[in-house]
Amino acid sequence: MNKRLFTVILLAALAWGAGAAWAKGPYYDESVPARSGRKLLRGLTNTVFFWVEVPKEISRDWQNVDPLSGVVTGTGRGVFKSVQRLGAGLYEVVTFPIDVPAKYQPVVYPETPMEDAIDWGAEDYYRSRYTSRTTY
Repeated sequence: MNKRLFTVILLAALAWGAGAAWAKGPYYDESVPARSGRKLLRGLTNTVFFWVEVPKEISRDWQNVDPLSGVVTGTGRGVFKSVQRLGAGLYEVVTFPIDVPAKYQPVVYPETPMEDAIDWGAEDYYRSRYTSRTTY
């Protein structure tokens, strides 16, 4: 019984400490360990998913230009962005404990390749469905 109580208290303390480390609010900034951890996770994500840039850029160019040109130019742009994201990811993994750039800001934007990958059209759907049609 004593061992079980100690385990529960230890887990509660760890959960409370993790919450405090990732805390952010209007009157205080994100803590340094939280920013450092975010930089590490961002670097790992970019290192693992750098290849997503190629199909993403092919899709963009396919939709914006024409299919044949989109494949050619999208592949070139995607390979360039993939190499850029892989380098940035490796850099962030290696330098995550160091505060460079200032306040652990991302090296490439968007922070991860999935942030702007696919437009599902949900924003337009909800805007048209849930906005007032009354004109003034």
